[in-house]
Amino acid sequence: MVRLTLLLALGATLAGCLPSSCNRVESSDISAADSLSRQIVSGIRPDTLQLVARLNGPPGRSMAYPRTVLFGSDGRLLASDAERNSIFAFSAERLFMAEHSWDSLAVPYLAGIRGDTLLILNPASGHIAFALGDSLVRRIALPGDLPLGVLRYAAASDTAIYFKATAKDFSGFIARIGDQGHVRTRIELPGSEWRNAGLLRVWGDTLLSLSGFFPQVDLVDANLANPLDSMALMGFDSPMLRRTYAFRHGDTRQAPLITSSAAPLGDALYVLNMRPGWLRIDVFDRRGMLQHVLLDREPVFDKQFYPIDLDVRHHAQGEVEIAVAVVQPTPEIRLYRWTRTNV
Repeated sequence: MVRLTLLLALGATLAGCLPSSCNRVESSDISAADSLSRQIVSGIRPDTLQLVARLNGPPGRSMAYPRTVLFGSDGRLLASDAERNSIFAFSAERLFMAEHSWDSLAVPYLAGIRGDTLLILNPASGHIAFALGDSLVRRIALPGDLPLGVLRYAAASDTAIYFKATAKDFSGFIARIGDQGHVRTRIELPGSEWRNAGLLRVWGDTLLSLSGFFPQVDLVDANLANPLDSMALMGFDSPMLRRTYAFRHGDTRQAPLITSSAAPLGDALYVLNMRPGWLRIDVFDRRGMLQHVLLDREPVFDKQFYPIDLDVRHHAQGEVEIAVAVVQPTPEIRLYRWTRTNV
């Protein structure tokens, strides 16, 4: 119950279900688009991920609920812990450096990194904090007057802060906010909270609004000057698509969480494809077409396996480094490398 409360506070999910816990759905019906995606993925041979490290704090200070993970431009790795209310910092050599915590920040969510300064969403209070080491330099208030149960998400670039809010029976929105907290631009979100529940990501001059429950991504220019443009993830396949189809048609009350995170790198979008048992990451191009399927070297079924966030960066020529925040069975950050086949 504590961890579900944390997820809701962070806006990670609605009262949906994980692939390992959804009730059985008898119908095998899926949409025509999902059927096409299955045809696309059937023609792609999976690539193998190499697990190179499992990161955690020192003895006695292990992670309890790693929620967000980000690479810094200098190669260091940051991870927020939603139960310890802290940020774990690892060096470019993947050595533990420090654990930062602040009494005024509950359930910290990494929104972005600017040099040595971390931008951290505090979803419960509706603030973005600027943290430098163990010091909170300042904080700004996010748009208020939101309903109870609102899901909050944030992302930051070097020049702007983005905030998304969505809730039941509420007209959700994305706002572009200045460093003093003033709303510069705001656009409305179409559809229900189920459609819009998902993280924000900055992809160059484009802002991505992810959906955790449907294989799609909404895109808009970084200035929010135009309406959202929806992009289907063609080739995204999941054993839960039949439940997604049933939910769309009102045959079930819960939609399955099919992806909890995605991260852009260059011209590729790395999408965490939720599976009961092993890690799977799908790589899409800017058109939303599947290019690669990445799997553990030796996938082992574990019903409790629950990855929740990821970030990616270039490691070496032809190599991509992928950090995955894992909640269960052991809270930790798993570090993978993938040698691209078409660099």
